[in-house]
Amino acid sequence: MKYTRYNYKAPKKSNNFIIVITLTLIAAIALGTVFSKLLPKNNANASSNDKATKVSIVKNTKVTKESEGVTKATTDTNIKDYVAIQCGVFSTKASALTLKNSLTEFGTPFLIEEGKLNRVLLGVYPKSSADSIIKQLVAKKISYAKVNFQLVGNDSTSAQTNEMISADIQILNKLSEKDTKAVQTVELKKWVGTLKGEDKKSENYSSLTIFKSYLKALPQELKKDKTEAGYVYIYKFIKQLLKT
Repeated sequence: MKYTRYNYKAPKKSNNFIIVITLTLIAAIALGTVFSKLLPKNNANASSNDKATKVSIVKNTKVTKESEGVTKATTDTNIKDYVAIQCGVFSTKASALTLKNSLTEFGTPFLIEEGKLNRVLLGVYPKSSADSIIKQLVAKKISYAKVNFQLVGNDSTSAQTNEMISADIQILNKLSEKDTKAVQTVELKKWVGTLKGEDKKSENYSSLTIFKSYLKALPQELKKDKTEAGYVYIYKFIKQLLKT
């Protein structure tokens, strides 16, 4: 406004022209101000959208971690390594039972009859968890041999079976601990009921349905005296699964 007043020397005839120019300048300044305000606002919205996407990704990652078992069972190749600890093989069952009964302080020993042979085993463990039991056997100078199993789930059906086997072995290992008298299976059975994505055309589908039925039929409270039978079942199931 000062600039306009300072140069106001034109004849009265030019008033309209000056007014038009002044209004034009004011309009230009006003439009410039409006556009300058609009641009930062759009940038702020873009930043807000980016944050929402990141939050969504974090939430999805968290859900994936919480349901890792199910996710693996329906996507990636699933590999599980297990060790059965074999402490002796006998031609007579009486000798096998004698050894079996002497191993109860280390966990839950069980007997597998294969033809004329009687194998005495001490649990089935994830490969990474077998060392603690083996150290105890070494300390007492008890001979042992590792029976290694590797289960490869290369499709949704076999991977899902792998996850169920893993869950069952965790329960049996827990029951084998000295201070454990029983384990609740309610959550396990609920989880089994949520598993999806198996392929009915897979050659492993029959094994999956058999094992899923076995887990669903477990009592809500699995007591310690059922541990040995559980190990026998899972050992034979894994052996049969590896043959298919």
